[in-house]
Amino acid sequence: MITKTIIITGSHHTPAIELINQLKNDSYHWQINYIGDVFKSETHLTNTIIPDHEINFYQLTSGKFHRRWLPDTIRGIPKTLAALISSFKLVSTIKPDIIISFGGYVSVPIIIAGSLLKIPTITHEQTLTNSLSTKINSLFATKVALSFEEPNQIKQLPSKKVVVTGNLLRSDIFKIASSKYRHLESTIKKYPLIYITGGAQGSSAINQTITKIIPSLSAKYTIIHHCGKLEYDLIKSQLTSMSHYIPTDYVGLDDIGWVLHNADIVISRSGVNTCQEIVALHKKSILIPLPFSQQNEQLLNAQWVKKWLPKTTIIIDQNQLSANTLLESIDQLAKTKSIHPPKTAIANNLVLKLIHELI
Repeated sequence: MITKTIIITGSHHTPAIELINQLKNDSYHWQINYIGDVFKSETHLTNTIIPDHEINFYQLTSGKFHRRWLPDTIRGIPKTLAALISSFKLVSTIKPDIIISFGGYVSVPIIIAGSLLKIPTITHEQTLTNSLSTKINSLFATKVALSFEEPNQIKQLPSKKVVVTGNLLRSDIFKIASSKYRHLESTIKKYPLIYITGGAQGSSAINQTITKIIPSLSAKYTIIHHCGKLEYDLIKSQLTSMSHYIPTDYVGLDDIGWVLHNADIVISRSGVNTCQEIVALHKKSILIPLPFSQQNEQLLNAQWVKKWLPKTTIIIDQNQLSANTLLESIDQLAKTKSIHPPKTAIANNLVLKLIHELI
């Protein structure tokens, strides 16, 4: 088997992890190197993903590019220059056949280094809007892979470089086994499952609203509440006696497929991965976009879900979020007939195909 070497960089870990899974089953044997910055809230990357997949990990800290506040960008210039020098050293040492970025400012020096060293590079944009890092990367990358065929997004980029590949949804959402939650299978036939999530770290605004209505919800529903690590202990101590209510700090990859597959309603922020998973699985959802998200992307994501699933999607502005509005939305969706998802899921391997074309 032919061995190839790849550098994966960026801060959008979900599509990166799915690509790693695809590379592990590819016709080439891949030596995988991950270059990124790790924050305290993202230790799962180095604690689980990296050791589980036997990946070489390299820490890289770079200055951040701010759209709205130039002084912070200027203050970060020394870090950015240092990261560029470190990137040249790393890329020259690793000697990859290809580099792929999944967004974030940490990816910029790696893509620039790869381009100047004549290595094929891909920058992938998950969302409906182009981040500043994607715009900068597009000037140096060999190809720009987009998740959506959005004309306004495409026209901001070098047209000859753009390839619409779609996003890489985690294959785990299509696996319906779970040792942790399978004991609920008989319960959810009588008390339908509601899955509540505020994203990987949880959402305080959603948590505070949900905890007010758990007593009434738990009388009719089973609730799995992904509340995040910061508020998990407090919420568990307050509501541990509620029947049919299961708080958790995180729903892992071994269980997320079962949870999403069996959820009658999903209540969530509207990050791009969650939104695309909701559409892929045709789930009824209540979406609460994060205010002040970059370029208002979470609202755009929610509107995209509404476009595809108009009868089973409710969007609530966080300023309008209350116990009453949430209860009314749940009652409305509970009366709406579910749309069954496709029986078979087809993995998106277009990014992997693009990699093959460039190496």
